[in-house]
Amino acid sequence: MSCAAEGRPVHGAPLDERGAPSHSSGADSVTVWRIALDPARPPDAAAVAELSEEERTRALRFATDALRNRWLHGHVATRRILARALGVAPREIVYGAEAAGKPFVAAPAGSGIEFSFSDSGDLALLAVGRGGALGVDVESRQPLSDLAGVATRFFAAEECDALFALPEAARDAGFYRLWTRKESYIKALGTGLGHALATFVVTIAVDDARVVSVGGDRAAAAQCAVRSIDAGVGYEGALVALRPDIAITVSDWPAS
Repeated sequence: MSCAAEGRPVHGAPLDERGAPSHSSGADSVTVWRIALDPARPPDAAAVAELSEEERTRALRFATDALRNRWLHGHVATRRILARALGVAPREIVYGAEAAGKPFVAAPAGSGIEFSFSDSGDLALLAVGRGGALGVDVESRQPLSDLAGVATRFFAAEECDALFALPEAARDAGFYRLWTRKESYIKALGTGLGHALATFVVTIAVDDARVVSVGGDRAAAAQCAVRSIDAGVGYEGALVALRPDIAITVSDWPAS
């Protein structure tokens, strides 16, 4: 398996699996939006009306107002951010899904926009860019009662060695760095929950975010860009782009 990006849309290039023109690029700009998810109040009616009928129906299925409000804030913000990037009204955006369920912008067609969304607790991250697939993950850092058991079940041996070499007080944070980097990678690939996390290796160091090897192939791993994202106190965030070089901006939504 390779980290190399599939082609993405520009005019005059070959078509990708979505029927949009494809291209590859060098350094690409990616914006990661931090979205506050307020469990205490819903978005206003005008904002909710920007969602699709399917999204509004899904929101009604949540068991509590708090869960519903968080979900609505995240999905309203996603539509508004994408709409700003595309120059259309939020209601005009139509989502599609790849074979393993990864969403993409189906309309307007051929936009070249890639995005990835993740939420945990009262925070969501949304990565938006062009030039290749993206994966983002955020996790609320909660104490782990069986860190060793979870790590040995899901992580590669090399990652477990690095984790258990940390001082005990630093292991929870190390675990979440590994987890978010690995989740971001499989989200960028779009391979779904069935992708075995132990088949590839990522780094654990705060200042050295990389995919080390994919199925033992270190050259393929070098085609990925991995970044830690400052998600705020109590959260760990990561971004993976399936190209070797990206420039990242982290912004808060709503934008000031």
